[in-house]
Amino acid sequence: MDLSRDELVQRLRITHGELDEWIEHGLVSPATGRSERFPEQALEDGELVRRFRTLGYALSEIGKIKRSVGLPVRDEKGHYVTRSGFLTIGELAERTGLNVRTIKFWEEKGLVAPSRRTDGGFRLYRPADAELVAFIRDLQTFNYTLAEIGIILKLVGPGYGTVGEDLAGAPADEVRKAISALEFLVGRMREVRDASTRVEAVFTRRLRAVSRMLRGRS
Repeated sequence: MDLSRDELVQRLRITHGELDEWIEHGLVSPATGRSERFPEQALEDGELVRRFRTLGYALSEIGKIKRSVGLPVRDEKGHYVTRSGFLTIGELAERTGLNVRTIKFWEEKGLVAPSRRTDGGFRLYRPADAELVAFIRDLQTFNYTLAEIGIILKLVGPGYGTVGEDLAGAPADEVRKAISALEFLVGRMREVRDASTRVEAVFTRRLRAVSRMLRGRS
């Protein structure tokens, strides 16, 4: 069912001037031959444009993304991906709870790399890269430096530890070194886990004591 111009502007929470700009950039299209009526698709496209704008994209940049790979759609998990299945850097940042600047910095350090770039030069990432970015973020919570994280990523290999074929043809000495390093990392994580459990127990006891004190006042 078509929407009037006023209905579209109201539902997108934008001005008529903004809508005119979006139409001019080819981001939203009116119904064929009816400049004051818009299809339901215009509302969906408009919501995506508004989302890109909140991520800091200029209208010209959004236009390049649309022409290269199309505006994003939701996958089966409800996440936004481009119609080609890739994530823009803004979508990757949103999915992992990071900002674009951080991901670009990690890219400069060689920790993350886009799978491809559009003709306009925009980075595109695989959905699996969200797992890699989250893994790097988790390692930082354990106070690993980016240099150390780079070494760890080489140790865990592709698939982040789920496969070992990358070492299948390596010399035995290299494999033994990898095993030794991974055993050290596993041991360190166990120490962190044990320490975390002890600290959590202290916090929990304190929380219960303070809560009982507060209940006793009532």
